[in-house]
Amino acid sequence: MINSTIHNQTISSTDSVVHRPTRQVTYIGAILAFVFIFFGLIGNVILITTILSVKKLRTNTINIFIVSLQFNDLLNIGFNQLFVGLSYANDHWVGGRLICKLVVYFSTVCMGCLLWHHCLIAIHRLIVVVYPNLLRRMSIKTYIIVSLVITRVLPILCCIPSFLTDSISYSHQALRCSIRNKLQIFINLTVLILLPNVIIIFCFLGIFFHVYHASYTSGRTNTPSVSTSHSLRREIRITKMFAVLFTLFFLGYHPYGFVRAYDKRRQLHPDIFVLLTLLYCISICASPFVYGIMNNQLRHECMRVIFNCWHCQKIDDYRKYSHSRLNSTVPTALTVIHDNGDDGRTSPSIRHLSSQQIRKKSSTATIVNTAHV
Repeated sequence: MINSTIHNQTISSTDSVVHRPTRQVTYIGAILAFVFIFFGLIGNVILITTILSVKKLRTNTINIFIVSLQFNDLLNIGFNQLFVGLSYANDHWVGGRLICKLVVYFSTVCMGCLLWHHCLIAIHRLIVVVYPNLLRRMSIKTYIIVSLVITRVLPILCCIPSFLTDSISYSHQALRCSIRNKLQIFINLTVLILLPNVIIIFCFLGIFFHVYHASYTSGRTNTPSVSTSHSLRREIRITKMFAVLFTLFFLGYHPYGFVRAYDKRRQLHPDIFVLLTLLYCISICASPFVYGIMNNQLRHECMRVIFNCWHCQKIDDYRKYSHSRLNSTVPTALTVIHDNGDDGRTSPSIRHLSSQQIRKKSSTATIVNTAHV
């Protein structure tokens, strides 16, 4: 009933023929979306569990940002992308009007939260690599708290225009709701997309030129410090990891975001939106695997946690099997013990069993005596 109301409102509001994605494309899109959602959820859960369960990982500043990012991705994958995949599987929206609006809000918040996470991580990388003296004077704990608050509060504040005005409506091109408020679109493009992207690019460029200058200077003087070189290489590896993650998200989300923002006349084919949505889904779900490939410590600890869980499961299965075997043998033994005749005497089977035991004891005693002689 709610879905039909959404369809009727959008059909009456459009003057031309409503364009929809082809069924073949939505069917393939649903299959691929569910595959990436499945692996994305498993990867995020394993990564978060590993970092929180290992003390040396959860006390690291970078890993705190990673956990915050992965919780954001869990919400995005488990709620937003799941309903998008269901809409592709059913060829129409299945969540109702309220869920349709919530997906728009959560998508905006998750997108802004992810980009501002990368922005503040890039600033932290710039301070660590280029300005180490500033890092010694600043409070890392305060920086982490302020960063986590900004990444959550700022995207929520940017959604206020959509909260105040009913500017969200259903789109047959995307098979879900979209924002129609021009002010909200402008805020999303400037505050949640362009501003953090510019800061991230400038930070990575500053790190690149600093590393290039440091390597060029050390090559000319031929007096590199071993400890400084090792520490710099480690920070560069971490910076490369986040640069790859940002590039993956940049290539996955920004084509979809800019096309949705600038295709106001709905001139593009709806199948293009399905393809762009799949790219966005892939960029989100692939982040745990990027961490595992580019961070040796996280990869080894994740493998160790997986092995320990599998080993503990095998031990639990063996204990359950042994307990069931023990419970099945106890009633049999009790039946044999209480198997007496009608006159109260022991049955022949019991007498036969006891005579065999006596023979075994006597034969054992004889063997022992013979060995002693």
